[in-house]
Amino acid sequence: MFRNMEYILCVYKECSFSKAAEKMRISQPSLSATVKKIEEKAGSQIFDRKTTPVSLTAFGVEYIRGAEQICGIQERIQNIAYELDTLQSGDLSIGGSNLSIANIVPKVICDFKKAYPHINLRILETSTLQSKHLLDSGEIDLIITNRPLNTDEYKRIFFYHEYLLLAVPRDFAVNESLQAKQLTAGDFERGLDKVAADKCVSPTEFADVPLILLHKDNYLRLCTDMLFEEEQLLPNIILEAEQSAISYNFAKYGLGATILSNTLIDDVHKDSSLVFYKIAGKYALRDKFICYRKKGGSTIAMQRFIEIAVKNGERDI
Repeated sequence: MFRNMEYILCVYKECSFSKAAEKMRISQPSLSATVKKIEEKAGSQIFDRKTTPVSLTAFGVEYIRGAEQICGIQERIQNIAYELDTLQSGDLSIGGSNLSIANIVPKVICDFKKAYPHINLRILETSTLQSKHLLDSGEIDLIITNRPLNTDEYKRIFFYHEYLLLAVPRDFAVNESLQAKQLTAGDFERGLDKVAADKCVSPTEFADVPLILLHKDNYLRLCTDMLFEEEQLLPNIILEAEQSAISYNFAKYGLGATILSNTLIDDVHKDSSLVFYKIAGKYALRDKFICYRKKGGSTIAMQRFIEIAVKNGERDI
């Protein structure tokens, strides 16, 4: 009934078929025929053609009211689409573990928020498994994770490499024989990928060192366990923590050594109570990904966040 309603609205506003035809750049007979078809489909006349200027019938008044409401809805939808397309409004929710890392992730979030201040950002720091559950349920748009996800269901975008390091209290005796392998500020500045293989340590060199590791449900703990299993070694675990930041702080206070991502270390000069070692082994190098469900697709806000994240990852790691 409201198909081609722009013809009806134009006649109504101009109060004339001839003026409306001229404005719409069509012939008057063509306009009259189109209006007649609309009236026939509606089952009642919209215009009273006996009056001068042309006027609305009682049905026509209701038709115009309905047509204007539809135009209003269309305009609002177009405005919403424009705002979303230009990121003048919208939402973006991001989940993952270690989102409080001192580098990279917070910088990406800050850069995105500065570039698109009108996007409502929601950040959830949860375990890897909980993040995946929230992604699957549609509660969040993106997750940042090391865990390999099925690429048939999930789109994975490489974010950055991270290295698992041993952080050992400086006064531990094990450090005396490993001084040549201790990482320096220069090693961090040049990039850990440039650290020579003979400067890396094996978990066997720390067999008797008390360790503070994460709980079993954490993916970093799984990688840590595989590092020790690779050497057929049973680690000396004295405490389990919920997050790397917690185990890091315990290590600073001298309770034990810990294994953590290099991205947690903001400035090696600030950690004079600890010495750091790069660990040898295939499980000590991990890829960090940004993931979303293929079925749900990606919004423009998601695409822009990923672009900023990838640029930061390339620059900082």
